[in-house]
Amino acid sequence: MRKMLYIALNDLRVFFREPGSLVAIVLLPTILMLAIGYGIGQTAIAPTQVRVDVLNNDGSALTERLLGQIRAANNALVLCPMDDQDGSCRLDAAQPLTAEAISRRLLDKVTQAALEIPAGFGAALESGQTATLIYRSNNNAASPGIALQAVQAAAQQVGGAQVAAQVGLSVAEAYPPVGFSDDADRSAFRQGVYDRATTLWADNPVRVDYVQSTAPNAPATSSTQAGFGQSVPGMGSMFVMFTVMTALYAILRERRNWTFQRLVMMPIDRRSILAGKILMWFTAGMIEYGIVFGIGLLIGLNLGNDLLALLLVMVSFTLCITALTFTISTLVKTDAQANSTSNLLALSLAPLGGAWWPLEIVPPFMRSIGHISPVAWAMDAYNKLLFEQGTLVTVLPEIGVLLAITAVLFFIAVRRFKYE
Repeated sequence: MRKMLYIALNDLRVFFREPGSLVAIVLLPTILMLAIGYGIGQTAIAPTQVRVDVLNNDGSALTERLLGQIRAANNALVLCPMDDQDGSCRLDAAQPLTAEAISRRLLDKVTQAALEIPAGFGAALESGQTATLIYRSNNNAASPGIALQAVQAAAQQVGGAQVAAQVGLSVAEAYPPVGFSDDADRSAFRQGVYDRATTLWADNPVRVDYVQSTAPNAPATSSTQAGFGQSVPGMGSMFVMFTVMTALYAILRERRNWTFQRLVMMPIDRRSILAGKILMWFTAGMIEYGIVFGIGLLIGLNLGNDLLALLLVMVSFTLCITALTFTISTLVKTDAQANSTSNLLALSLAPLGGAWWPLEIVPPFMRSIGHISPVAWAMDAYNKLLFEQGTLVTVLPEIGVLLAITAVLFFIAVRRFKYE
């Protein structure tokens, strides 16, 4: 045991004396983690306000009713320029809101959507004719959908009430006992049917309550948690692979420099030599995880309710990558092979397993393929712990899979490992 620890500690000192080691193990993962974390965090949380430019060329009472129902459909909408009470519309006081200005604001993503109400819109509806609204968006994946749903709901309500009023008036005129003394009486009857239809529509007896399922006592997901809950374990896992797979070069170099051969000639059994090498690279991988998760903790990442489970996931993944590395070391013969193999594995297993982006956004068949990578099993466990407030019991399946892969790979590596 003492000889194994001495070998591991000596190799760690050699590793950290290399000028590029600190850059590879601290600087690069930190930069990528921060960039991806802040990027995901800014897009993961839905906006509290959605600006919608309105070009109202009609100005009728029916148009005002339509705009009021759009507001009522979603209180996150800000209709510009009508609702620009606090400058939230970001309008230029010297520049009127024309069709050209709206198009420019959409392209610059100042506003998320635009609604153009043509002249004669209200009169066309009141006469039973077809009226068209023009809706434009800036192709944002979330916000314009919110605005479009509100516009469609309001248009259906206004249009439906108009249809009801027109049908009611037609029936009244066709039914002999009902008569109108003059046009004012006729208009009042039509308006009464319209108001009644609007009231009934507003009091729709069928309602849908939206409830989002979350783990009991789970905190609300902040932008920090949403972004760094993905980037910290993702970048940590990828750079654990890069760090541990450096062993491919080190093993080749030690064979070339006859370091292994001299160790074999000393009074140290081969199992202690191999165990010391394995312990060293496993420790380097755990140091990498410690650095990345430590920075995440300083930024404000919530590490969940079970730190022991989090630590066991790190241990099982790092052991798995260490076993994979020593298995591959029995196959590579040159530095070029070591370089290409380590880069290929790290840069394919990481995105495939969800280190760069959540697997939830990819098709189901890609999720299945992604679980070929040990990264996918680790990321599944991290997601349960960081987002769902999971415990050790929750992540035991993922830990079990990683340890099973580790056992198989270490069995192959130990049997095939050569010291010369």
